[in-house]
Amino acid sequence: MTPTQLPLTPTGARSTGLELKEQGIESLERHRWVDDARLAAEGMLCEDMAVDTYTGLPDSALSRLTSDDIHDVMGPPPHDNCYGAIFHDKRFKATGERVRSTRPEAHGREIRVWRLA
Repeated sequence: MTPTQLPLTPTGARSTGLELKEQGIESLERHRWVDDARLAAEGMLCEDMAVDTYTGLPDSALSRLTSDDIHDVMGPPPHDNCYGAIFHDKRFKATGERVRSTRPEAHGREIRVWRLA
């Protein structure tokens, strides 16, 4: 395979960009740092969860988190793509919002805002 060729799938077809993305995330999901970061994210969201004054139950829609928040707690990941793997989990759901990263190395790029599913 030359550097410009995409790897073949088991059926012999060329992989698409989305397939390669999924393969990369799956390989990082097995990393211990990702497991620890997921637990930290879940804990942060549960601690910050607001309470609905009518029902007295937690309102997960009000609690939000970004990869910057994880970085502040966990430090740098072993690979930058680990951030995508953290939130590739049924416990988290994107809010549809994006904010600019505050980390200098992120160069002000937009990042997703997450909540508990």
